[in-house]
Amino acid sequence: MSVAEEGAPAGEVGATPQRAWVRPTFGRRIKWRLEQGIYVAFEAALGVLPLIWLAGFGRALGGVAYRIFPRRRRTVERNLRIAFAGERAPEELKVMAQEVFRRSGANLLCSFGTAGKDPATTVDTLTMHGEERLRDALAPGKGVVLVIAHMGNWEAMAQWLPRLIPPGVKAANIYRPLNNPWLDARVLATRSRQGLRLFSKDESPLAMAAFVRAGGVLSIMSDQRAGIAGELVPFFGRITSATPLPAILARRTGAALLGVSLRTRSTGRWALEFHAPEEVHLPTAGVMRFLEQIMRVSAEDVFWFQDRWRSGRKAPQRLDGRVARGEVPAASKWRRVLLWADAAGQWPIAPAAVPADVRYERTGRAEDGDWQRAPGEAVRAFLERIDSGAVLPLDYVVGGGAEVRAACRGLGLGWVEGTA
Repeated sequence: MSVAEEGAPAGEVGATPQRAWVRPTFGRRIKWRLEQGIYVAFEAALGVLPLIWLAGFGRALGGVAYRIFPRRRRTVERNLRIAFAGERAPEELKVMAQEVFRRSGANLLCSFGTAGKDPATTVDTLTMHGEERLRDALAPGKGVVLVIAHMGNWEAMAQWLPRLIPPGVKAANIYRPLNNPWLDARVLATRSRQGLRLFSKDESPLAMAAFVRAGGVLSIMSDQRAGIAGELVPFFGRITSATPLPAILARRTGAALLGVSLRTRSTGRWALEFHAPEEVHLPTAGVMRFLEQIMRVSAEDVFWFQDRWRSGRKAPQRLDGRVARGEVPAASKWRRVLLWADAAGQWPIAPAAVPADVRYERTGRAEDGDWQRAPGEAVRAFLERIDSGAVLPLDYVVGGGAEVRAACRGLGLGWVEGTA
C-alpha cells in the first residue's frame, strides 16, 4: 500500500512515482507530520529575516559546531588533507576547516531562508559571472549538462538558474527524495514554483537523456561518492568512485558540458559563475578534474562533511566502483595502511588492495620506518600520532586484535584482520 493510500496528500507524493513505500505505521505518520510542522515553522521564521543576519548567525553556529562535533571535524579535516596534500601546511588546513564549518553554517541557514522568500527580494544577494558561456552552450539547441558541487547557498542557485535561461528552455536537477513524503512534496512544490524540474536519482537515465536532448539544462551534483555504480577515477589525486552520468549524458546527447561555482563574496552575498572546460567529450576522469577546478574557486564554501574518500568498513582494502574500459586509474595520492605486529613481532599479511593504490607502514619493531608505541600510550592516541605523522591521513589498519579494531572504529578508520 502506498503512502498516498495511507493519508498522504493526493498528488504530492505521486510526484516521485519511482519510490516504493512500505505501509507506514500510525507512529511513523505522526512523526512525519511533526517533522513537516517543525520544518515549515523553521523555514517561515527564517524567511522573514534578512540573509545577512542569517549568514552571521550561521557562521557563529558553525564555529560552535567545529568545537563540539569532533567526528565531523575529523571528517572535514581528513578531506582537506587529501584534497590539498602538499599544497597547504597543516596549520593552514586547520584554519581552513574552521572556515568550512562557519561558511557551511551560514550557507545552510541562508538556504532555508532563501526558500521562504520571494525571489524578487533576493536580487541583490547574487551576482553573476560567465553568463555568456551558458548562452553559447545553449545556442546549438542540444542541451546543457551542468556539473555542480555542494557549494555555497544552493537554494539561491536553484531559484536563479531557471531565470538565467531563455524562454522555452527548461531546467532540471537530480535529487535524492526525502524519507518523509510530506517534506519531499514540499521540496518538489518549492522548486516547481521556480520553474525547476526535479528528477529522482532513481529515475531512468533515459528520461534524463531525453530531457537534455530536447534542449534542456540538467544540473548534476557530482562531488559525492557514487559507490558500486560509479567509476574509479582520481579526484584531487586520490582514487574514488565518481558518477559517470555527466560524461555519459554529454557524450550520448551531444550536449555541452558546463560547471557552476558559488562562492561567498561577503556576509549574506554570493557570486555565481559558469565555467567551460578546455576540452570537449570528457570522460569521467576529465569531468572530475573539471570539478576540482570549480571547487577550488572557493574551497571554503564546499560542503566537505561527507567522508568523500572513505574506504569500506567491512573490506577497506577494496574500493567500490568499476574501472572504465579496463583502464587502471593512476593515483598521485596513495592510501596509507598500517600493518600492526603481533605479540611475537610478526606483521600480518595484508589482503590485496583493489586498486593497488596503497603504501604500507609498520609497527612493532625498532627498525627505520616503523612506528613505536611509547610506554603506556593508548592505542587510540598512538593511531592519532601515526595519522598526523604524514601529509596524508591514515586509511586503515591490518591486524592488532579487538583493541585496535575498537580504536579504529572510534577514529573512523577501516580495520582488516589480516592473515599470519
